[in-house]
Amino acid sequence: MREYEAYIFDFDMTLFNSLKGVELAYAKAFRSIGVPFNVADCRRYVQEPLDVTADRFVRSEAEKKRFIDSFIAESRASMASRTDPYPETEEVIGTLHSRGKGLSIASGKMRERIVAILLKHGLLERFDRIVGYDDVKNHKPAPDGLLNALNEYPWLEKKDVCYVGDSPGDMFAAEAAGIDGIYVPRGPVAECPYTFMIRDLRDLM
Repeated sequence: MREYEAYIFDFDMTLFNSLKGVELAYAKAFRSIGVPFNVADCRRYVQEPLDVTADRFVRSEAEKKRFIDSFIAESRASMASRTDPYPETEEVIGTLHSRGKGLSIASGKMRERIVAILLKHGLLERFDRIVGYDDVKNHKPAPDGLLNALNEYPWLEKKDVCYVGDSPGDMFAAEAAGIDGIYVPRGPVAECPYTFMIRDLRDLM
């Protein structure tokens, strides 16, 4: 595992365990379109953009809007209180920050939710840039969010920046952006084009 000058992180299931809050938000979204919600599928949903999940179940643009609006409303109400950092997150972010490393987030989560959670845990000031779902048109596995975050570090070559994420979509986005992908699966390992695979964020230090 090599050292980088800047680390871009996914958020959900990479830095923070958001499953409890996400389950509530998806349950409300599925109810809004009258489709049964299987909580066992939630880990898969959290690894893909919200609109991709919606497209799998909705039958019209009106239903898609209702699905997304319902998810966002429940997210706004309960996500911050039901999302916690992984045990190693604060240590790793603090250590990398103290070493002068660039730290950013590129996530499929709404930016205001990321900011609220980071504020709650005293981590917001550690990050140079936060790119959320609402900041880009094309979501992962498209590289748009990562390229946005890379703009924070114009003095660095791409070989000096990596993307840390838990899903295959994260790794495909890293590949498309031309940077190394650090895969940290929080469940079963999936086939994807990662550069390194780790089991604990402490392996970044």
